[in-house]
Amino acid sequence: MTTIGSYKVMLRCRPNDIQLLVTDMGDDILKAQLDSSPAHPRALVTLLEGLALWQGESICVAVSASEHAQDCCERVLYGGGLLGPASPLVSVEHRLVDRRPRRLRGLGDFRQLRLLGGAW
Repeated sequence: MTTIGSYKVMLRCRPNDIQLLVTDMGDDILKAQLDSSPAHPRALVTLLEGLALWQGESICVAVSASEHAQDCCERVLYGGGLLGPASPLVSVEHRLVDRRPRRLRGLGDFRQLRLLGGAW
């Protein structure tokens, strides 16, 4: 994941809800589970812009959405096509989901080494 400021923002779109996780230097600072149908088309982007203003730097958001949640992701980030994705404070990186990483077999247990590499 690319980090512009010190906050790492991860967003997981699911058909019925949105999960938001914000970390700072590895520590959780904000966790939220939001309805997938906000009352305003710009609500999520405004929340993310508020986080960028709070830290004083633009943020990059890693978004994970399954094939079944693409419509939800489009609706909450871009107002269902009503809004452009451009924001001077927020950039979005879409991540693949429902894909397991390819692992080589043999030579023992490498889990501890993978932990050193982080989630992204």
